[in-house]
Amino acid sequence: MRTGEPISHRPDLGLVVVPPGDAKVSVSFAVFDDSVPALRAFVLSRLGGAGAVERAPRGARCTRLVPVVVGLVPRPDNTYNPRAVSITALPVDGGSAHARHLGYAYDSFLHFQGADIHRLAEASPVPIGCHGWIELEPVDPEEAADRQEFDPDGDGAPGRDRPFTLAEQIAAGHWIGAVRLNLPDRDELRALVDAFDPAGLPDARPEPEHESADAAPGPAPAPLPHDPEAERRVAAWARYRALPHDFAGLRAVSRTVHGRESVLVVDRAGLTAGEFHLPDGPLTLLDERVRPEAVAALRRHGVRPPEAPDTDGFPDATVVVGSGGPGGPVWSLRVVMDGVARRDLPEAGTYDPGSGTLTVYADAYAEPMAALVRRHGAEPRSVVRRAPDADTREHNRRAGSPATQAGPLRSPARLTASALALVPARHRPWLNARTVSPGERPPATAGADNSYYVRELTAMFGALAAPRRTAPCRLCAAPALETATGLAYCFGCCRLAQRGVIRDNDTDGPWTDAVIHAVRRLAELEFSGPPSLAQLGRVTVTEPRLADEAMLCRFLVPRPFARLTTARPARPTRGWSDWLRLAGVLDGGVRQGRGTVSVASDGHLCRSLFERHVDDFFHHHRVPHEPEPHYPRHEELNTTGLRADWLLADGTYVEALGLLGQETYAEKARRKAELARVSGIRLVTVTDRDLERLPEIFAEWIPSGFRRPAGRRPVGG
Repeated sequence: MRTGEPISHRPDLGLVVVPPGDAKVSVSFAVFDDSVPALRAFVLSRLGGAGAVERAPRGARCTRLVPVVVGLVPRPDNTYNPRAVSITALPVDGGSAHARHLGYAYDSFLHFQGADIHRLAEASPVPIGCHGWIELEPVDPEEAADRQEFDPDGDGAPGRDRPFTLAEQIAAGHWIGAVRLNLPDRDELRALVDAFDPAGLPDARPEPEHESADAAPGPAPAPLPHDPEAERRVAAWARYRALPHDFAGLRAVSRTVHGRESVLVVDRAGLTAGEFHLPDGPLTLLDERVRPEAVAALRRHGVRPPEAPDTDGFPDATVVVGSGGPGGPVWSLRVVMDGVARRDLPEAGTYDPGSGTLTVYADAYAEPMAALVRRHGAEPRSVVRRAPDADTREHNRRAGSPATQAGPLRSPARLTASALALVPARHRPWLNARTVSPGERPPATAGADNSYYVRELTAMFGALAAPRRTAPCRLCAAPALETATGLAYCFGCCRLAQRGVIRDNDTDGPWTDAVIHAVRRLAELEFSGPPSLAQLGRVTVTEPRLADEAMLCRFLVPRPFARLTTARPARPTRGWSDWLRLAGVLDGGVRQGRGTVSVASDGHLCRSLFERHVDDFFHHHRVPHEPEPHYPRHEELNTTGLRADWLLADGTYVEALGLLGQETYAEKARRKAELARVSGIRLVTVTDRDLERLPEIFAEWIPSGFRRPAGRRPVGG
């Protein structure tokens, strides 16, 4: 930027003008329908001057521009945001600031530079303004002809999205873009305002730059209509606050996924109750009633969330923190509905930390949502009541529908009637399929030259037929490649078999029966017992009808990566072993890379027969034990959410070490031991050589007077 140039008085423009900044950090502003006439007059008048168009400087987002100066008018009367700044035409253009209004600065601008603009306006006896430009691009005659041919509405009535007609732009010789403001960065602007000296300027405070708050242009909405649904919710929230919550034994755990670290609050059953957003919060919860216990769990974990008032009147709602922004991510305020994914919950409003603006979609939501924001450590500066936009209305309409509770994850499948007949009628709805009509030829989802398709089909069925013969897909009739056994399945059906069409939302329903049916049939058709999840990647039957059914059963199997984060879940998320157990196919156990997954006598899942031996010992000797407790967070020793095998009632951790011969396993065991030492945790480790000594090792935890029932073995299943 141009350093050393002060804020100057421009009598010819009727403004005190801030010097320009770096072209690369210029900003635009929001234009609304009622400001379009003033914007059109301002831009078109500047385009008419001879020599007005210049080559754009390096860093600008256009190739040509017209330099301009605009006014900056603080608008404390704006009902949307009292920190608003109006961008206006110049006082010398005539009319009030209301008549010259071109648009409003975005909240991101207000967050960084709004306060200094307000300070400058208060200090200056005359209106203030800044430099900027009108973005232009030269009109190419061929492009202009194409637009006129394919955009018959190009000369329709101007509006906020299209302020200038095609004819006006073609006549000007340039496509007209946005008006951009060219201000110094935050630190330089602050220094300029601090150094501003109004001495010597004419003592000519302008007349009021706006007519009234009611007449202020901008996004101030019409009064909201009566919303009975919102009022019913508010009444239900009063009852909700008086009832106990269902979460028990809250603890904080650290997780690192793809390099992103998070701190979750989970309960004894492993259900997620909330998340502390690193580094400084907020702490978002699925149930606001658990906030005191969640804060205590975080402090035990070494995380100290910011103090927030224990505000009464809060709603049964959760905060979903959006993507980043200059003033901080915008918060979406969602109404909690049991068993519905957080992303599908209806939105009741938003909160912008940058501007401090709380927006609600019903009058009844104003007070409870303000209380919710305060519980998250923020204080709304203003509360705006407005109707949701069209996208939000459509989202809220779908919220809570069957489609948001479980069911299709991918695009709807296309299946022939004969393929659908292989699945019992009560389970067919969960395939989310449309029946292919007789004679219909569905489009091919991938051709023979698609390497992904060839790779996936080969992985599922072995070698392809040579020379790559094609045939209708056996499930949807789309063109497909043939395998060596003569089976033909298209790319789309292969992907659905690999990924599934059902998502586990931690709440059971009719879809659960469809999954159980699919798991049982796969165990019967292909594996003569419980398969591992990895085994589903290869279809082992070659008889056509059985292969078709095996593919469709894979459609109905939920995959771990397809689960949803569910608000108020009814149960912990099921892993593959949980589904096998629920389907009743876990007989002798499921063989995995590091052992056999099986179910202990008390229902706990164990990853090896050695773990099951110890778990059964605890159960038969009445030693209270909790499986897989998390170790405390540690910046060096525990960045991945390490777990022990069991937690005993007095806080002792137990590890069953069965693979010490493997270096990576042994290194993790050593890290856990050091973590327990620095955390002050008592740790008991056992190996397979200790199996006969378990009564001795755990003697102090066996209840006094315990006598082993006659005929029962002391250990084992």
